[in-house]
Amino acid sequence: MEERKKATRDAAETTRSVCAAAPHIPFIVDADTGGGNAVNVQRTIKDLIAAGAAGCFLEVIPAEEHAAKIAAARETIGDSDFFLVGRTDARSTSAEFGLSEAISRAKLYLEAGADAIFVAGPRSDDDLKEIGSKINGLKACTMLEGGVTPLHTPEELKEMGFHLVVYPFTSIYASARAMLDVLKILKESGTTRDHLNKVTNFEEFNQLLDLKSCLEIEAQYSSFKNDA
Repeated sequence: MEERKKATRDAAETTRSVCAAAPHIPFIVDADTGGGNAVNVQRTIKDLIAAGAAGCFLEVIPAEEHAAKIAAARETIGDSDFFLVGRTDARSTSAEFGLSEAISRAKLYLEAGADAIFVAGPRSDDDLKEIGSKINGLKACTMLEGGVTPLHTPEELKEMGFHLVVYPFTSIYASARAMLDVLKILKESGTTRDHLNKVTNFEEFNQLLDLKSCLEIEAQYSSFKNDA
């Protein structure tokens, strides 16, 4: 229990740092099971709202317990601008349950107060279309490169009945691929001079970090002098 609470606190601190670094981007946080029982979930939601998150996913527990946690989270959210997504892994992690059980759980979570639902692990276009057609309300879908769900554009998913698309590892996978490629070049050639299109240059990197604004702020507050 203490480890779970610590993980929840760490997630809130990480969320605060990320939201502060990019205050104009709405971030939806993976809150796992919410950190414990319904009371812990309410604390987690309060922490995420205070950290600046725009919403969160709650997930992967027995249906009735999950519904209770969603209801507790909804009560805590109140009038806050915070988007609650109820997740079910019944389709993706259990041989005991199939798509029909996942859809049933998703409907329960919407009734309990979720703003949207996410059914993890659809394995085909038929699965996606069934989720889209049989569940009323907002639906999220994850596009995971190398996962079991077929990859689609937002427009294609919209036609199937989805409203929110999540790309959880795309940027990480792309970064890892780029690093592997450039390190292979360095290993084989000892230089990147013939492959500069694979890296940012000094000016581009400084623009990405908005270094100019940082230097202007530093200059502004470095102008004070002690005339005594």
